[in-house]
Amino acid sequence: MVSCTTVKPVSTTNGNASSSKKSSDSPVFLDQITANGPTVNGRTSSETEKHETKTFRPPLDDFHPRFTIESGTTIQFKYAIVMDVEVERLDNQDLYRFIDSWWGTPYRMGGTTQKGVDCSAFVQTLESVIYGTNLPRTAREQKSSCVIVSDNELKEGDLVFFNTKGGVSHVGVYLTNNKFVHASTSGGVMISDLDDGYWHSRFLGAGRYKSGTAMK
Repeated sequence: MVSCTTVKPVSTTNGNASSSKKSSDSPVFLDQITANGPTVNGRTSSETEKHETKTFRPPLDDFHPRFTIESGTTIQFKYAIVMDVEVERLDNQDLYRFIDSWWGTPYRMGGTTQKGVDCSAFVQTLESVIYGTNLPRTAREQKSSCVIVSDNELKEGDLVFFNTKGGVSHVGVYLTNNKFVHASTSGGVMISDLDDGYWHSRFLGAGRYKSGTAMK
C-alpha cells in the first residue's frame, strides 16, 4: 500500500481551482535561476561578490567560520533564493544537488525513479543517499520509525507528515526556514512551506528517524 493519495489544488485559467498558488510550487521557477542572475539580499550574486568579500560572521560564525561569498556555488545561490535564506546556511551541498537532480520529477503512485515517484519513495531515497538511513517504504511506516520532534526543534533531514486523505498520507523532508522538499501530486518534486495554508492545515507533526524507536 502506497501513501500520497491527495491532490493539492492548482491554479487554472478557467477559475475552477484555487485562484492562487505559491511561486515555490512551480518547478519552472528554478529553471529561471542562475548564480549571476537573480538577486540575493537585494543584489545579484556578481554584485555581491564585488562588494562583500569578507567572511560571513554572525549569526552563523560558529557553524560556518570559513565561508566567504567567493566560495559560494551556483547551487547555494540558487537555493538561497528559493529558500529565502543566507547563502552560507546551505552548507550541505550534496543535499541540494540531490534535490536539484530530482526537481520536477512527476508524481506517480508506486513510482520509485526519476520517471515518476511518490512521496514516500522520494523521502526513502533522499534519506538513504544523503543521510545513510534505511527507512521503510510507506509514509505510515516511516512515521512509526520516528521519534516525535516538536516544531521548534526541527532540523534538516527530519520528516514532516501530513493528513491529506485520511491518516498519514503524505511525507516530506524538512530543510530549513520552514521549508520542506517532497513529491507533490500537483507538481512533482518541489519545495513547499509549512506555513502554506494547504500544508499547515494538514500537518500532523514531525519525526526524526531512530532505528528501533517509534513515534507514539
